[in-house]
Amino acid sequence: MRQILILLALLAFVPLAPAAEWSDDFNSSLDRWLLPLPQHWKHGSEAGNGHLSLVVGRPIGTPRRPVKFAILKEACVSDFDLDVRMRRNEKSLIITFGYQDRTRFYYTHISSDDGDHSVHNGIFKVFGGSRYRIAGLGSEPALPTQEWTKIRVVRDVHSGKVEVYAGDDPKPRFEAIDSSFKYGRVGLGSFDETGDFDDFGLSGEPTDQCPSDDLSPLDPS
Repeated sequence: MRQILILLALLAFVPLAPAAEWSDDFNSSLDRWLLPLPQHWKHGSEAGNGHLSLVVGRPIGTPRRPVKFAILKEACVSDFDLDVRMRRNEKSLIITFGYQDRTRFYYTHISSDDGDHSVHNGIFKVFGGSRYRIAGLGSEPALPTQEWTKIRVVRDVHSGKVEVYAGDDPKPRFEAIDSSFKYGRVGLGSFDETGDFDDFGLSGEPTDQCPSDDLSPLDPS
């Protein structure tokens, strides 16, 4: 019994395997991203610093859901910590996660509206039909200005917890518990508007469960 307890104590100090990491400052090509309707995206640059620009927002999916987001092709994760800077041109942008196919994923809607708007500013879920809110009702706007703003999304699959942070606020702007999709790809885009993305970083637990073909969130033509 003593030997078992010693072994368990030693195991407690064994470091966990490091999470995989991905990053993109968008200073070179956009080849790492699946861009639905590529002509609607461009590689932007300001003072020599590159960024990803979505320049045409629509279409909208049927049932009603976002379909215009760029997917990082090389990463499929369960637990993850994602951060990115974003700048809206109009009112809102989105980050998708847990993406398994065009009818099963989560997204956080990052908006100049507050969460009293029924379908803006919060965490939403698409599960075979129209999107619906799972967090953020009554929340303060996550993108109050049109300046660059850092957004962070953290997910723990075991507990189902998702937290979304805006700017330098130490408290989550939105948080939810949902375990429907335990893994998936991540993406950057908008429901139906335009904007820019830069300094993308993702640290997560990789999995090989995501399908490798037909990644596009767009409905088949």
